[in-house]
Amino acid sequence: MAEPAYTVASDSETIGEEKSSSAFPEIAIGIDFGTSQSSVAVWNGSQIELLRNARNQKLMRSFVTFKDEIPSGGVSYQLSHEYEMLSGAAIFNMKRLIGRVDTDPVVHSSKNLPFLVQTLDIGVRPFVAALVNNVWRSTTPEEVLAIYLVELRALAEIHLKRPVRNVVLTIPVSFSRFQLTRIARACAMAGLHVLRLMPEPTAVALLYAQQQQQNMHENMGSGSEKIALIFNMGAGYCDVAITATAGGVSQIKALSGSTIGGEDILQNMMCHLLPNMYNLFSSHGINEIKSMGLLRVATQDAIHKLSLQTSVQVDVDLGNGSKIHKIVDRVAFEEVNKNVFEKCETLSKTVLARCKGGCRGCE
Repeated sequence: MAEPAYTVASDSETIGEEKSSSAFPEIAIGIDFGTSQSSVAVWNGSQIELLRNARNQKLMRSFVTFKDEIPSGGVSYQLSHEYEMLSGAAIFNMKRLIGRVDTDPVVHSSKNLPFLVQTLDIGVRPFVAALVNNVWRSTTPEEVLAIYLVELRALAEIHLKRPVRNVVLTIPVSFSRFQLTRIARACAMAGLHVLRLMPEPTAVALLYAQQQQQNMHENMGSGSEKIALIFNMGAGYCDVAITATAGGVSQIKALSGSTIGGEDILQNMMCHLLPNMYNLFSSHGINEIKSMGLLRVATQDAIHKLSLQTSVQVDVDLGNGSKIHKIVDRVAFEEVNKNVFEKCETLSKTVLARCKGGCRGCE
């Protein structure tokens, strides 16, 4: 299956095709906007350069905090995750929420996040709310994303010492057309013109092709075709693709995606640690949001430790009379998330099946 065209024109008049009056030549930045972390890069003529923020970090947390009258994102600085989760003023997971209606199961699962996700269940876009000076401030996922993109744009302009207007973004394969237009709309709000919305596996394939081309020149090889399976699972989405690369050119043979990711694993583990979580946090009051944040942070830490340890002790006081003292091992982790792993397996098999017949390496 050939890669479909993913270029999207924004619905905003602010990103038309008018000529730039700037004396600078046109330049585009690339943004990998992740559910949990993001990065921004420029092409310096020979290779991709990932830009660093003021803290010398290439990866920046994808959140916007509204604790002050002027909102700010996780680009220039990093809040500690405890404060970020407990303040009730930070909004994240914009990538999962953007372009979705309030009847979408993904939106409803996001109600377990430590901020408000408001829905009317009538097929309109959801609203998100942050606590600002003890008052709830309502906004949209597109507006939150635009605030974050403004900071990424400023980071690039400081580095390049010139205005930046054009951008190439990577997006999940499973994004709908409406989600793509909403992403483009957020870019327009940030003063960015979308040159291309590129599926994330395609970006990986391009990098792989470049590396193969370099190896071919260095080793004076023939550049025979190489088949690769790209598996990309982030916090909010999972993408799988089959690529055929030869002579520095990579072709997408098949690709598919799904709305499963690390957030689902995290939610499953939170329910495992606190089976009555939905009832305890149903009112979404200030205290409930703080308790939910404490549970989320403890669960994240446990998952990270399980990548190095066979078991981990979880001790957390939720501050509402509930305390958790549990030992979680990898067997329990795998069992709790069996459904997620099975979906990943099905997705991979689907892509392999699509590739058969048109790709000898997939047979």
